[in-house]
Amino acid sequence: MLVRAARAAGPEDGQTLLLGIGLVTVVLALVLALASASAIYLDLKTLTSLADSAAAAAADAVEEDSYFGGSVTDSGPGALSAASVRAAAAADLAMQPVDLAGVQIREASSPDGVTAVVTLTAYSQPPFLPWGVIPASGFTITATGSARATTGL
Repeated sequence: MLVRAARAAGPEDGQTLLLGIGLVTVVLALVLALASASAIYLDLKTLTSLADSAAAAAADAVEEDSYFGGSVTDSGPGALSAASVRAAAAADLAMQPVDLAGVQIREASSPDGVTAVVTLTAYSQPPFLPWGVIPASGFTITATGSARATTGL
């Protein structure tokens, strides 16, 4: 009777180890995928912060000629131009400690003369993805920041 029970249990030997290894592999893959998604999210938050900072600096860069020359907008004297917004955004971006790959200004403009809109792009390269399968340059991320120039009038 014991021999028959041992023979019946024989084909089942090692199956638990195989299932355990498979479970550990799936859990490890999920943890690494979650860590990579978190890295992309943090890169996007960093780029958003840079875009907001560049837009705020650009909104502060009202041209002196239009401010003191009498050019009046709905919010007060002075107007933003696309050139001044781009120059101020580029200067602010150059002063920031950037740890993202390929940060560049995609668009910097002032649609209404009082609002500065800055759009930045960069590449996010999460640490735990197989770069042989996914492009080595990483994922392109985009963030837009806007700020309004007011004079308190």
